Order: sequence, then structure tokens, then C-alpha cells
Amino acid sequence: MPNNPLSADRLTSIFRTSSKDPLRIINREGSTIEFKESYNHAGMAQYFKTIAAFANNSGGYIIFGVGDKPRRLLGLKDKFLMQFENLKVEEFTKNLMDYFSPEIRWDHCTFEFKGMSFGVIYTFPLYKKPCICKKAYDAQNPKYTLKEGDIFYRYGGRSERIHYAELSNIIDAARKAEERQWLDFAKRAAKIGVENACLLDLESGVVSGTGASLVVDEELLSKLTFIKEGEFVETKGSPALRLIGDIKGINGGKIVVKETTKRVVKAIEPGDIVKAFLEGTKVEEPLEYLRSLCSATSANYPVYFLLKQANENLDSAIKVVNDTTIRGTVKQRLLDRLRGKTIPQASVSASKTAASISKAAYRQAWEQENVSLEEDELNYCLAALMSFDEEVIKSHEGYIRKELLKMFDLFYEKAKSTVASDMRKAICRVDEVLYLKEIS
Repeated sequence: MPNNPLSADRLTSIFRTSSKDPLRIINREGSTIEFKESYNHAGMAQYFKTIAAFANNSGGYIIFGVGDKPRRLLGLKDKFLMQFENLKVEEFTKNLMDYFSPEIRWDHCTFEFKGMSFGVIYTFPLYKKPCICKKAYDAQNPKYTLKEGDIFYRYGGRSERIHYAELSNIIDAARKAEERQWLDFAKRAAKIGVENACLLDLESGVVSGTGASLVVDEELLSKLTFIKEGEFVETKGSPALRLIGDIKGINGGKIVVKETTKRVVKAIEPGDIVKAFLEGTKVEEPLEYLRSLCSATSANYPVYFLLKQANENLDSAIKVVNDTTIRGTVKQRLLDRLRGKTIPQASVSASKTAASISKAAYRQAWEQENVSLEEDELNYCLAALMSFDEEVIKSHEGYIRKELLKMFDLFYEKAKSTVASDMRKAICRVDEVLYLKEIS
């Protein structure tokens, strides 16, 4: 589900860090992102103002566990992490509904990244705007005080009372949307025929038409899956329904549905993709891994084993990458690879230079499955592996994977950029040999 705002791919792209300082986050606060150093139930009112502002604009994230000036990854400490993980969805939603109308849709998860845990609350943009404050709240900090009739809007990195231009745009958009709905409704009714059309009143459970009426009994109503105020939550595996609020039966009874499941999303980092390939691990959401590569620093990571696991072909993979809203050259290079650009087989030199002799020795060691990994000779070792044709790579697949995994674990993080690049290319070459023809 590429539009899932709490997918591992989407969150990983938000948490991009500097290549010079791996704990400094690149993204800044803006119209869709706000950072908080910690989470506290007592600070709920200040979160509500931001949530309402996001709902009246394009939606957005409040991310807990990120320090300010400089913007660094801190993670939530035990006390605050426990509070966030014990956040009661129904209570939070009820309090939000007490202060704002119409109801705001939101979702949350704990996000694990670089060995730390962060809290994430995502607010969906409202379908029917604006969201208006229903009653006053006097906060100790006047900045977070709420007044009846307040309408908040997200301006850059600030949540403020809405200005005339934005409110006018919201009202105009709502009017046009309602006109389109009525026009679409009339077209469908005309196509069906007035004598065949009925109306369902979700408040009373009455289905009425020109011929007859039908009332849904409370006992049957309790067995139906009405989605009045809720959302689909995409987690690993099958999608699950999360329903917040009550469904009223004909006789006034209520069916109350509560969510108690805690959700933890783990970041997808390029190293995870390499290890999954070399270990032969089956990943649960292979297309999420593919999308995450659009935010990587290089396009040279194994991708074809992901498509094999997802049972997808190259055309669908290209569409997945194209639909990923990331700018930059890496995405384009990844598309080039999916469109046919491959890692070339290295040539074998017959010269008697020291480099050629070392490469020849490593070729023999690979074939005999007796490679000795020396940090200062990794470039020769990798060049020797890259010189093999498909048949040799396939015949030694298990050994090659095992040694590349050992090499990646031992040397990749501290290797020179040229050696790290050669390591990624060698891994990609093996991936292409094993899987590219199968999915083409």
C-alpha cells in the first residue's frame, strides 16, 4: 500500500540522516512534520492544536524523540516511551472529539530506527473542512490555549489560527466538492432508474425507495461491518480494521469497538536489504524494501530477489518506483537498472602486474571456495568475483553469499567509498545472475 502514511518505507524516508553525522536528521519541520523531544500524556492539549492544524491542511506527522537545535535523533527514554506505547486510542480520540469537530482521523505507531524508538502520530487531512474548536481550554502556556471557535492551520513549521485566504479556500473547496457529489449522485440515480433506486440512512438504519422501505434490525446491524468513523490500518500481513466510535442500533443499543494492539514499525535501511539477500531471508513486504531504495545514497543494492519474492515483473517494479514520491538521482538510477542497465562482468587481464597476479589468485580461491578475506586486498577479491561468468557464480552461489555476507559485516561500514561501491556492485551482480532472467 504505497499511500500508507505509517509504512516502513514512508517513515524511513522522513528519518533520513546526514552522511556526515548519522544522528542529525535532514528533514526540517514544515507543513507536514513537527518534531518533539519527548512525549507526555499531560501535554495532550498542545498536540491537539497541531493535529487540528494538520487536519485542516494536508495532514501530517508529530514525531516524538527528536531534539531541537541541532535536530538530532534522541529516541524516547523509557518513561516517555512507555507512556506513548500505552496511549489509549479510544481515550485520546474521545478527548480530541470533546474539543474539535468534525472528528479527526489519526493513527500512530512506534518506529524503530538506528537502535532507538520514536513515537509517531499521523493526522489524516479532513474530508470535510474546517475542523473547529468546540470549547475553551486554558493551558499553563498561553501558546497552547484553545478558544471556542478557533480554527487552526499549518503554516510551514507553525500551527496558527487560520488566515482569511486559507479559510476562504477551504469554504470554496467544500462547496465545489458538495456540488460534485450531488451531480455524481444524480447521474448514478438516473442511470439506475428512479424506480430501482433506494436511499440508506446510516443514522436510522432505514433503506427507503419509491416502492418500499427496509429497516435493519439491531441484531443484524451488530453483525454487519459498518465503517462510520475509522480507517484501515496496514500492518505486516493482512489489513486490519480499526474502528473508533460507536455504531447505534435501532433500539438505541451500542456496539463499541476498541483497539488495543500496539504497532511497531521497523525502519528499512539499505543494509537490511543486503543482509536479507545474502542470508536468503524471505521479507514480509518486499515492495516496501524496493521503495525504500529510492531514499538510499546509491541505487546499487540487490532488487531482483525482492521482485521474485513479491511475484512481480519489471514493469510493475518500474511503476512502484515511479509512484514513490522521492526526488533525486538515486531514484532515476534505480529506474535505469530496472529498465535494463546491468552490472558488467569484469574482464580478466593476462598481464603480470602485481594487481593482475592478486586477482588471479583470488579467482582460484573463489573457485576452490577457500577465500581469505584481507581488508587491504578487498578490491582484488571483489574484482576477481566480478570477472566470473553466470555459470561459475551459480555453481558457487551458497559459498559466495556466505563470504559476501561476512565481508559486508566485517568491512563495509568502515571501508573506503571505492571499496564500498565495489562491494555493492558485486552483490548486485550476483543478484542479477540469480534472479533477473526469472522475473524478466
